[in-house]
Amino acid sequence: MSILFFLSLTLLIYTFVGYPAILKLVKSEKTSPPIKDEKLPELTVLLCIYNSANQLASRIENILASDYPSAKLNILVVSDGSTDNPERIIDKLNTPQITLLQYPENKGKSYALSYAFQHVSTEYIAFTDVRQSFKSDALKLLAHNLSSEKIGAVSGNLVITSKANNEETGLYWKYEKSIRQKESDLNSLLGVTGAIYMAKTKLLPNLPHDSLLDDMYIPLSMVQQGYKIKFCEQAIAYDKASGTIEEEFTRKVRTLAGNYQLIKQMPWLLSPKKNPLFFQFLSHKIARLIMPFALISLFVSSFYLDSPTQPIFITTQIVFYVYTLLGYLTKNSNTQLPLINTCISFCSLNLAALLACWKYLTVKDITSLWKKH
Repeated sequence: MSILFFLSLTLLIYTFVGYPAILKLVKSEKTSPPIKDEKLPELTVLLCIYNSANQLASRIENILASDYPSAKLNILVVSDGSTDNPERIIDKLNTPQITLLQYPENKGKSYALSYAFQHVSTEYIAFTDVRQSFKSDALKLLAHNLSSEKIGAVSGNLVITSKANNEETGLYWKYEKSIRQKESDLNSLLGVTGAIYMAKTKLLPNLPHDSLLDDMYIPLSMVQQGYKIKFCEQAIAYDKASGTIEEEFTRKVRTLAGNYQLIKQMPWLLSPKKNPLFFQFLSHKIARLIMPFALISLFVSSFYLDSPTQPIFITTQIVFYVYTLLGYLTKNSNTQLPLINTCISFCSLNLAALLACWKYLTVKDITSLWKKH
């Protein structure tokens, strides 16, 4: 039991402290020089929607307000079985840069993306969602960073804001972005932020219609072709924080279940010889999937530990979980416990990973985990 305890503890420390610390040693990459407007390629901004007509006009106007040359900017809207008549919004905008594709049945985002890919002929394609907004220079910055022959896609920076103001919120999200930045500096990202990224159209794969993680499947397909995926911190999209902890938990379950699906779809990811990002995939993704089992093992094995420090290990874990539960139960009160959001995020992530494993193994229709748009 002592071996099990220390193995679990080592995995916990390595995953959340050791791996980020190793990445901190990586030097930051130099930014590429900006491209003149006349050299920027034609771009299609892809927007997949489902019953989002009330947000569509403002989202399109935000894209059109970009400083990307308007003569080279196109917007492709795919209505995934919407029933709120999005064409009336497009007609009102009356802009030749906008193309609307639609079909009657709601089939999910991966199907919508696959359908859209057949209608994109521009050199670059940018991805976003309807509820975010771009900073005016975001598209141009992504295009600048995508100009290298070795780069297949560039992910932007999603800034999560509170509903009350425009300040970034969420310590966990900042922690995740710092890891992504250093993974980009080291070699390549494993995935992109679906709300803001740009790719070379010629490299787009045949996306399975049941994919839960299109924002990992697409870039990893490019990695398999020998290209790198980079992160551009200055290319910003703004989004509101999830309305509730429960909404965020549901999203995490889907994302983590998608990692299991991704391994099945791309078994080469588990091969050190075939996967050039094996170290990152193992440290960032596989370790996160194993973590809830390691935490259970850590807690149970603590009671069998033959050491004078046993009471400290047991007490520390019990206090942490009770503190987190208390914070969750009182989350709507005026007084908030110190660091409680970080504690809740940690526990929520690992509980979601445990549930994701169960759902992936037991749910017959994996697409049911995807809340269609």
